Amino acid sequence: MNKTIALAMASCLIGAPALAQTTLRVVTAFPQGTMQNIPLTAFVEHVNETCTDSVTLNFVGGPEAIPTFELGEAVRRGVVDVGFSSQSFYTSIVPDASAIRLSTNSAAEQRENGGWELLNRIHNERMNAYYLARTSDGIPFHLYLTEEADPLDLSGVSLRIAPVYRAFFEDLGATVVQIPPAEVYPALERGVVQGVGWTSLGLFDQGWDQHIRYRVDPGFYVSDSNILVNLDRWNGLDAAAQDCLSEAALWVEGQDHVLLDLQAEELQRQADAGVQVIALDGERRDEFLRRASDAGWAELERLQPEYVTELRELLAPESAE
Repeated sequence: MNKTIALAMASCLIGAPALAQTTLRVVTAFPQGTMQNIPLTAFVEHVNETCTDSVTLNFVGGPEAIPTFELGEAVRRGVVDVGFSSQSFYTSIVPDASAIRLSTNSAAEQRENGGWELLNRIHNERMNAYYLARTSDGIPFHLYLTEEADPLDLSGVSLRIAPVYRAFFEDLGATVVQIPPAEVYPALERGVVQGVGWTSLGLFDQGWDQHIRYRVDPGFYVSDSNILVNLDRWNGLDAAAQDCLSEAALWVEGQDHVLLDLQAEELQRQADAGVQVIALDGERRDEFLRRASDAGWAELERLQPEYVTELRELLAPESAE
């Protein structure tokens, strides 16, 4: 190659602009340092390692940046680009999303049978959000109590709730109090509530184990921690960024075995800390789970019936039969 041409080409390469890279701001609904954020941390690291030519994620913070129950609206309005939140924190915007907790099949199966596509469309319509990924699949909720009680009759018991189990706990006779996770400890300490609904993970993260004495088995529903992207921001990304984020979404959904392993350790840790199990068996167990499912679907039917039948067929086919 002619030396002059070679020098000219090198000069062009040096002066050429780098490939466009978009930075997206990320906020979690969960307090920092809690186990619920493990999938998000992995997702952010994975994207920033594999999508270097197209998109990078900038973690802004948790509820100290955007309060837990306000994050859904912040995503809708584009105040933040990416939110990591459970549907229980944004059901006021997307009531239909509560069907996620009633799922009896996996996130992978929902991608195969059209369930993910329907949920994405619903999030598009109601929240101006792209439903990128669902994590924490397979992690159930539990009822935790400070005092022993009959799980099938909670009359006189005040429970901290999020919208995810409001209808169910009310059906069991409990008085319900909705407060964000960061305010649960003082509520337990002062006796404002005598129990909480929470997943099998994270009891120790915020010190709740200092007051909780009982866990009701079986667990009910399934938890979800969803990665949501403001739809306008998503549509403004180039194809390379969208493709890389979509691939990362599939990757992080395939990492839920990490939480399942931690769940076994967490339940053993609860036992070691003296948390006793109130185990429901036989007909009482069946009644507990049936009432959970019936209350959840009835509430969704009342709040937003538009997609209930389709959601039930795709997310919980057994219950639709």
